Amino acid sequence: MVTAKKRASNNRWDAANMTVLGVKVKKDYADRVRACCEGRGDTVNAILRAALDQYLEQCERQGIT
Repeated sequence: MVTAKKRASNNRWDAANMTVLGVKVKKDYADRVRACCEGRGDTVNAILRAALDQYLEQCERQGIT
């Protein structure tokens, strides 16, 4: 279990170093994605991160970033 002091430290680090990217999708689409993730043992965050990593790699190969 994380102590309150550690949680506060983690929150400060996250605020300084992390950001949230969001996407709007229809509820039924989101439900389908969540169901697939649950069935495969993935998280939505993990599959979005993998897709973004792949996209960035393509951009780098094309000299875009």
